[in-house]
This record gives sequence, structure tokens and C-alpha cells, in this order.
Amino acid sequence: VKKWADESASETPAETTGKNGGRSRPDAAYDLEALAKEAGSTKVAVTVGVGAVCGLLGIRREVLKEVIKEAFEKKPKVLDANIAGVDAGFSIAEKMGRDDLQLGDGVEGERMWMDGAQAVAGGALAGGVGFMTAYPMSPSTGVVTNLAEWADKFGVTVVQAEDETAAINMLAGASYGGARSMTATSGGGFALMEEGVSLLGMIECPGVIVVAQRPGPATGLPTRQAQGDLHMVLNAGHGHFPRVVVAPRDFEDCFRVMSRAFDLAEYNQVPVFVLTDQHFMDGQSTVSELDLKNLPVKRHLLSKDQLQSMDAYKRYELTDSGVSPMAPPGVSRHVVVVDSDEHDVEGHLTESAQEAQAMVEKRLRKEASLSKGMDDPEYMPLVEGEPCENLLFSWGSTYHTVSEAVKVLQGTEKKEEDAAPHCVAHAHLNWLWPPPVRRLKELVEGASKVVVVENNVDGQFVKYLRMITGYEADVLINRMDGRPLLVEDLVKQIGKEVG
Repeated sequence: VKKWADESASETPAETTGKNGGRSRPDAAYDLEALAKEAGSTKVAVTVGVGAVCGLLGIRREVLKEVIKEAFEKKPKVLDANIAGVDAGFSIAEKMGRDDLQLGDGVEGERMWMDGAQAVAGGALAGGVGFMTAYPMSPSTGVVTNLAEWADKFGVTVVQAEDETAAINMLAGASYGGARSMTATSGGGFALMEEGVSLLGMIECPGVIVVAQRPGPATGLPTRQAQGDLHMVLNAGHGHFPRVVVAPRDFEDCFRVMSRAFDLAEYNQVPVFVLTDQHFMDGQSTVSELDLKNLPVKRHLLSKDQLQSMDAYKRYELTDSGVSPMAPPGVSRHVVVVDSDEHDVEGHLTESAQEAQAMVEKRLRKEASLSKGMDDPEYMPLVEGEPCENLLFSWGSTYHTVSEAVKVLQGTEKKEEDAAPHCVAHAHLNWLWPPPVRRLKELVEGASKVVVVENNVDGQFVKYLRMITGYEADVLINRMDGRPLLVEDLVKQIGKEVG
């Protein structure tokens, strides 16, 4: 809603004919501040505007008033002024009419409104999280505050650690004790966690670590956007040990991925890293009903009965898959041992070259087992468009922006200013490690030109693709000013490269 200066509020508004032949918006002046003042305060001018927009879009007045009441229930005077502002806004909508609005078909059924932090926290609850610890760091803080708010209802223990070093070690301790555990941080905080991450690798301890990326180095742009920590997470921790790295593409995908992350972590006894970013965490969206039917419900710990039937408990038993039996302490008569040094099958420190070799090989077999599991279609790149000479790669939260730009270029989402359709296919990755080597090679070998789009300075996915396939991408389209990618910009940039 804007103020049309050409007409005086005291004059009779002129009406025009809408595109559908009906009465369109009167070309009149609506002074939001003046209407807000009449409602009780000029400070509610924004509320008046929101009321007008809601009225035009067909959003019920009662819905907006309920939101206002939740926000200002402890401030009666402010509440009354805002409620009056809502009514003033809806009066504008009634005068303007809706005939000239070009509304979409909408979505049937009820939808939830959420932000990225709620999607991460909700997915963690779906995955059975029992312990959450973190030191606040933008843009990850919303995960711990949401879980703290829901802790009593869902039986989750939430601890604000004194720093990130404490947080990662608390995660290790809680996980060793049998709780599905997680932490969340950003790049600078994750840098402090790396020794603890290596501890998880040595003691084969499950845990989910959310890294909400933002621009660096150092503090960088703490409230801005970047996808710059992929290689930091792929290589985190000294020494070599198996891990899983995933970057959900949207909130619905995040809910599924987070619940799956806890199951993968516990079954394989590895750290699972979930890469989000500021655009994802602080973004808001409606989502369809979340799938609660296929949540992981099985724990992968030895039961008390299983332990009682065992003559000896070997925490790091040498197995074909590399995954050893795991039990928390205090469940049975067996002693549960853990050691950050290299250890024998029971967990006791060892300097034996033969035993050290056996443990390294065991962890490598686990990594091989994980890689085979990633051949499942669930973990493959999402490919849109017919096979084509031009192949576009993206990863993580950039999915919808890049996908929309590609559809415009393909001509499936036509706009007036568009040129002739371009031949371009879009491959998007969520599951990044272990990498889908075979599928990635098939994709790049079938294309004449490979274009990578990502939101960082140095082309992290370009390096990833080269490392996995040996193939050098032809074009990198990136943004490095801390702002998210825009559809309009991508249409122009990609169009130049694939035209």
C-alpha cells in the first residue's frame, strides 16, 4: 500500500477498470500515518499497512488480531492501538477492492509458518534428540532457544555451555552416556570445536553438529549470508575418521534430514554435520504438513538383555562393517571403557602397532560401508530438466533460488522479458559426504559445460567437484558480499554462460 500523491484525500477518487473488467483499486490517497494517528498512535502505521495487505489477500482479520494479541498481550495500551490499526488497514482494503489483484491459485489445506531455526530444532525432536548444548552464536542461536522453549514438553535437556570447546565435549559425554546429542554453532565457534570433533572420531561417538554458516574470516559479517564452510567441515578434526555431511535445501527437507541425521549418527557411530546458513536460519516460510510417519524410532544401542547374555563386552570389536556394538555405562555388569588414545577392542589405551593398525582399518571399513549406503537414491543429487549440454550445480539452501532461475531459462516459467528457452539441466546436492562419486561422474561426463552456482568467495563446490570427479567446472557464478543470490541476477548471469 502506498500513498498516491496525485489525488487529494478530500476529492472523489477516480476509478479505473481492472484487467478482468471489474472495479479496480481507486486511485486515491491513503495516508498510513494519518490513519494510524486516528487509531491511537502514529507508531502503528505499519500495522495499518499490514492490515490493508491482509485484507486484500483475503487473510481473515481475526488471524491478524490474534498475532497482534500474542505480541503485545502485556502492553494493553499498545495492544489497543495496534488492534485499531488493524481495523483501519482493513477499511482501506474494503475501499480498494481485490479485482485488480493477480492472485495465484493458492495451496489447499493448512500450512505451518516457521523459520529455519524452528525447522532444525523440530527435526532434531523428530530424530529423538535427548541432549542439546551450545554457546550462542548467530545465526545458530535460534536452534538452542527453540529447543530450550520446548524442552519440558519433549523431555530434552538443554544446556548453554560456557564456550564452544565445552559444548562439543559435553556432547561427547552425553552421547557416551546414551543420549542422542547435538550442538549448533557458526564458523568461528566450530573452529574452537575441532579438537572435540576429533575426539568423537576416535571414540566412535555419535553426535549431530549444526554449522550455520556466515561470512568470514573472523567475525566477518555476522548477520549476513555465505556458504563458505564446506571444506572446513569436510576436513574438521586432526587425523582421519568417517563422517557424514549434509546441507538441507529447505525447511521440509531439513525436518526429514535432521531426523535422519540422528539415526545415521547412532547407527554408524559417527559425527553428522548439518550445514545451514544465515539465509536458511533466519528465513521464514509456510510449509506443508510435515511427515511424521517415517521417523526413526529404533535405537541402536545394546539392550540390557543383550548385554547380560554376552560373556564379554568389546566396545571396539573388529567387525566386517566396521561398526562395533555400543552400550552406555551402567546398563549391565559389563564395564564400559572409553579412551581418547588409540585403544584395543575393549577400549583400553594401547601402543601396539598391530592393534593400532587393526583399529585404523576398522574405521576405514566403516567409512566404506557409509559410502556404499550413499548409493541409495535418497542421497543422490536432485536433477531437474532433461539431459542437456549445459549442467548447473548448486547445493544447500540455494536450491529454490537457482531452481526458479533455471525454470525461467528453460522457458517453463515464462516472463515477458525472457528470451528464447535455454538448454540447461539443474543438479542439486543435499548429501555431500560421503560423496555420490559414481553419480557425479555420470552427470559431469554427460555435459559439455558445467556451471556451479554458490554463495561464497572461493567456489567451495567447484573444489569439491574437482576433488570427487577430477573434473574442473567451466564457470563459477558466485556472490561474495554477504547477500543471498537473487533469481533476476542468476537468470542474466546463467543466460550469458549457456546462451
